[in-house]
Amino acid sequence: MSHIVNHVVAVSGDRIDHYLASQGLCTSRSEAQKLIKEGFVSVNGEGIKAAYAVQADDRIVIDFPPVSPSQIVPHQVDFEILYEDHDIIVINKPAQLVVHPGAGNYDTSLVHGLLHHCKDLSGIGGVERPGIVHRLDKGTSGVMVVAKHDRAHQNLSEQFQKHLVVKEYLALCLGQILKPQQTLINFIKRSETNRKKFVVNQRKGKEAISHITVLRGNERVTLVSVKIDTGRTHQIRVHLSHLGHPVLGDEVYGGTKKLHLLKEQERQFVRGIGHPLLHSRKLSLTHPVTAKLLVFEAKLPDDFIMAQNLFLIV
Repeated sequence: MSHIVNHVVAVSGDRIDHYLASQGLCTSRSEAQKLIKEGFVSVNGEGIKAAYAVQADDRIVIDFPPVSPSQIVPHQVDFEILYEDHDIIVINKPAQLVVHPGAGNYDTSLVHGLLHHCKDLSGIGGVERPGIVHRLDKGTSGVMVVAKHDRAHQNLSEQFQKHLVVKEYLALCLGQILKPQQTLINFIKRSETNRKKFVVNQRKGKEAISHITVLRGNERVTLVSVKIDTGRTHQIRVHLSHLGHPVLGDEVYGGTKKLHLLKEQERQFVRGIGHPLLHSRKLSLTHPVTAKLLVFEAKLPDDFIMAQNLFLIV
């Protein structure tokens, strides 16, 4: 059975194939391009090409064709459920758990566990990303919200698109950040030399806004709270690395290098942890059906607590 998604664009400028993927309306740019090419996507009642640049107030309609049965075999995956009702499920994602199946992770993902736990997830994300309205990097732990049906999915996607969801993270960074509070506003784009990495660019890319507050620290490490107005790929990791204080354990952005200021035991811990010490602590949103304001907090994982104790910043 097919289903139709209606969506109104808030901000102009992005290619529609990238826009559909970034908003969680399609599982990937390639899926968006396929749907566009086959005529299942219209803008303001007319067909478009994948290179079309979306404009504010554009009305996008996606008429998803019937999907083949999912090849994902549900099975139990360990994650903490923070809240659940008929419309949404909120979880505390462990670090090192990928959100949806992909290269190298076809058998174990959050989606596998969600499908095992509940059978009535939203179908908008497609067979590989049912119910997924936003994501966390594999190495990032913390709060995530998942939609159980299409109405909830569309509402939550719109809240994320319009920056109505308040997202707060904790990060343990290398070195001492002296400025108590600062806001970074710049552009982030994919690196031209390393396609798995993103970089700050002063002239082009996607605008990224991060509000950074120092909580405590010493000359070796700093614990910060980061609130983000935008949700660019790797945004917090890129911004902290740009400041010269990468997230500890972040191999991609320098969080396992320049460890000479650390004690030997601390260096061994950072090299062995295997992921960035970045945690999605708090998520505030409006319930997609009742319109009630909801605030969810996820407790820190054990390795994050161990790191704080090791670096004496508890």
